[in-house]
Amino acid sequence: MLSFNNQQAQNIKELRADVKFRYLEEIIKDYIKEALTEFIKEQKEAEENKSPLLTIEDIARKFQVTKATVHNWKNKGSIVGKKFGKNRYFTEEEVRKSMAKFGFSKQWENRMDE
Repeated sequence: MLSFNNQQAQNIKELRADVKFRYLEEIIKDYIKEALTEFIKEQKEAEENKSPLLTIEDIARKFQVTKATVHNWKNKGSIVGKKFGKNRYFTEEEVRKSMAKFGFSKQWENRMDE
């Protein structure tokens, strides 16, 4: 049977904690790398389509509504965007399609051109 003195036992505990921390650190790095790669890909696609990404604030300003209204649209599924970190982004094309799909008049759809 193996036995360890107190110092050896403490060293083993520290080593195990360090290994767990490194593993967690790698998981976080991989997640961030994947999220950034996806965001960059979507940004490039938006640039190629000449469709910049809009924030909730951008949409609220264009449609002259509050940010709470845009959040309500998002929560109801009226508009769908991509989440990156704590922010959500929408393409103009997605917003146009959503506005048409949910019966907003051409007047509303034309606001995207402003």
